[in-house]
Formats: sequence, structure tokens, C-alpha cells
Amino acid sequence: MAMRVQERRRRYRASVPGDGKGSYQKKYDRAMSGRDPRAAIAAKCLDCMYWQRSRIAECPIVCCPLWPYRPFTSEPAVDAPASRQKHKK
Repeated sequence: MAMRVQERRRRYRASVPGDGKGSYQKKYDRAMSGRDPRAAIAAKCLDCMYWQRSRIAECPIVCCPLWPYRPFTSEPAVDAPASRQKHKK
């Protein structure tokens, strides 16, 4: 079973845009390492937006649990989770 997972990941990685300096394959590799949650969020957002970084800022999927943590945006999340608001005093 582990071999099937590895093969699927290898095939998927090959479909990720990745030539030159702005390689999304490198971002994908960092995300899949399991050591960088921010990289995982960025990779998922890029995947969802067809690997077009500029589309992430325009993401219309406000119901996505990752929406408040979208990378590559300068705007803060519209509504911070309630648990965070309680602790800020």
C-alpha cells in the first residue's frame, strides 16, 4: 500500500509546474515533508487555484477552513476565529 501512495505522489508532483526559480515543485516537496505547516497551506491553496499565485488573493471560497490563513495576501483575515478573539485582551 505504501508503494501505491508513493507512486501517486510522484505522479502528482510531476504534474505540478516546476521549472526554474519559482518552482512550485519545491514548495510541494517542502509541504509534503510534514515539517512546515505554512508550506502545506500554501501548497493546498496553490493546488486549489490551479497553481496561480495571484488567484489566491481573490479566493472566493470563504467557507474553506484554510481561507483565514491564505498565503500571498496582504489583507488580514476578515473574521478571526472566536478562540483567538477571546485570548486577545
